[in-house]
Amino acid sequence: MKTLFFLLSFVVASTALAETHYCDDIKRVDTLPHLNTDQFSRFIKDKKKVDRILVSKDRKDLYLIQDDVVLKAYKVAFGLQPNGHKQFEGDQKTPEGIYYIDSKNPQSAYYLSLHVSYPNKADTEYARSKGKSPGGNIMVHGFPNPDRPDFLRFVQGFHPYNWTAGCMAVTNEEIREIYSVVDVGTAIEICKSSVQHQPQAPEEKKVPGTL
Repeated sequence: MKTLFFLLSFVVASTALAETHYCDDIKRVDTLPHLNTDQFSRFIKDKKKVDRILVSKDRKDLYLIQDDVVLKAYKVAFGLQPNGHKQFEGDQKTPEGIYYIDSKNPQSAYYLSLHVSYPNKADTEYARSKGKSPGGNIMVHGFPNPDRPDFLRFVQGFHPYNWTAGCMAVTNEEIREIYSVVDVGTAIEICKSSVQHQPQAPEEKKVPGTL
């Protein structure tokens, strides 16, 4: 039954995405209605769910969207190599394109994670054609858990500059909101970078984690 529900959710999400791709013109998001703080609080209180997560690498913003209404936007940190689509394990890049949330983990090593369906078939086939692994374990998540105090302190002082190994990170308070309004099967659209961004974390600060 869970498998059937998941598949149906994915079909619904895919159908919605077929109708609108915000990455085709990210400025269109600015013209959409936006909820204010009180309205978003009511949305959470009513236990409603979003139908899309939209992520802009250029803007470093993550948007929650429902029925072409922007519920809230958050500043987000990406992988240490911010330019281009993730292709291989260890390339420190964040994927670009259309995926979906395929699982939720309340016990993640990074506070509350939403797992992204990377790699898809095309990602896997491309990496294998080059004799490499596509990597995986891409998530939307919060800060490192307290069992890594030095890394946690670094992230708290460095965020929202890019510090992950390929994931999309927000603060713990923000991921609690996002986690509460996102179901498995929700579409996530990640817009490619149109300008060359410089890596923002010092080389010696790279810490093994998500890939």
